Amino acid sequence: MKFAKTIAFGISTACFALPLAAEPAAAWTAPQTVAGVASNACTGKPAKTIVKKYYRGPTMVPLRCGTNTWGYKHLVKRGRWSSNFGKKISQTVWSGTITVDEPGELTYERKFVGCPPRTLFKVVTNPGPYGRDHRIKPQGVVTAYKPSSLASSAC
Repeated sequence: MKFAKTIAFGISTACFALPLAAEPAAAWTAPQTVAGVASNACTGKPAKTIVKKYYRGPTMVPLRCGTNTWGYKHLVKRGRWSSNFGKKISQTVWSGTITVDEPGELTYERKFVGCPPRTLFKVVTNPGPYGRDHRIKPQGVVTAYKPSSLASSAC
């Protein structure tokens, strides 16, 4: 009988050990292989084609095929794209701090608040129409990157 109580107690406490701030299902994107996405995602498709969708609540931020200067093709050209990179974009859009660095741009930043504080990841987006083709609205992800970390010894 003592054994049964221990198991019941262990199971009930295990339920409380789950993280309270788990990433919502809407922000999670299925893992994809780099080769699978790179070879099929934008081959022969126009810039406005949506490759992936990232969410922040009800707001959808698309990653479009784009060109060599923005979007998916830009990330691939720079050697940044992978399934892990896509997950970092998803996490940053979902829970990052929103800043406006330039008018018409929203930057999502995942920050480390420790000492020294630093930015872990940035996603630059355009929530408005693409300048050359106003039918592409919102433009979505322009670029994403991990900023260089310049450690300060102020702490």
